[in-house]
Amino acid sequence: MKKIICIATIGLALFSCKNEKKTEDKKEDTSVTQEMEKLTSINELYLKEFNWTKIPESTSEIGAFPYITAPEGFLIWKDGHGEESKNGMTTFSDYGKIISYNGNNFINFEGKKAELDFNMKDKSVDFNQLKFDKSVEDYLKSIGAVEIFKGQIPKEKLDELNKPDDMTAFKYISGDPWNSDPLRHYVLNHKNGKIIIQVWSNSAQSKIGILELEGFKQTIKAPTASEMKSDLDKTGKVILNINFDTDKATLKPDGQKIVDEILSLLNTNSTLKLSIEGHTDNVGSATRNKQLSTERANTVMYALAGKGIDIKRLKATGFGSEKPIKANDTEENKAQNRRVELVKF
Repeated sequence: MKKIICIATIGLALFSCKNEKKTEDKKEDTSVTQEMEKLTSINELYLKEFNWTKIPESTSEIGAFPYITAPEGFLIWKDGHGEESKNGMTTFSDYGKIISYNGNNFINFEGKKAELDFNMKDKSVDFNQLKFDKSVEDYLKSIGAVEIFKGQIPKEKLDELNKPDDMTAFKYISGDPWNSDPLRHYVLNHKNGKIIIQVWSNSAQSKIGILELEGFKQTIKAPTASEMKSDLDKTGKVILNINFDTDKATLKPDGQKIVDEILSLLNTNSTLKLSIEGHTDNVGSATRNKQLSTERANTVMYALAGKGIDIKRLKATGFGSEKPIKANDTEENKAQNRRVELVKF
């Protein structure tokens, strides 16, 4: 009888453990599913591609970037708002981002970007919002800019936009999208380039964001095997910008070239062991970023193993956005944070 009770007790304990394991697995699966659903929801917010063919081409004379000057009686502030800007821009980035809205979806635009903050030249005079708005509207119409949105972006849309990063709207939509004063978003299909313009004003000030579409120009050159060896000897690690397909762990052709250099490094240094560590910027959920960085590190590791490198000489780890080398406050810095590091072990 004691044996039967003992066996029954063990059986119940094993059943309980299995159930606990299943519950844990289920919780983990649910968590991943929820994160993926969030990503899907965010992706659906954006228009996949803006249709420029529906925007008439403009041949108007618009001058040099940023293509807008201060109306008479107004000035453009220098960054910090202590004095008038000398170059006609408050801030400038040779590669930045603007997120516009068309009434249904957000549209992501990247390229050369400027922000212009306006106020009255005469500080004793109240800001003339009506004059500013009329001046800008008439000018934009005269050069062929097309208004794609005017009004307030629904709060629920802004909340969705800010889910991955609660500063997204603040960083990439010019003005104050939560303010009751309307946003005005324009596009200009000019013969010399495609330009995005965002206008916002209230009774005290105004702001214009301008972006000219440009593809990202990679200025970081792939290091050779000997350069990698030099960095490893000096610092114990190598920082690489290996290109993968967007949101995937598939190597692009130029990324494959870097892997070939790592292969050469390992073949000429037979005792070298490398930890391959993936990193991302802070765009998207922490769970997805860690998963993606791990998958990319594994891609590099298995590519090397597939070419004859003993897997015991390699390790792969993903850190997601946990270890940035730059603040994630500009597109240039984010590009540097999206990296793979080789670390000796």
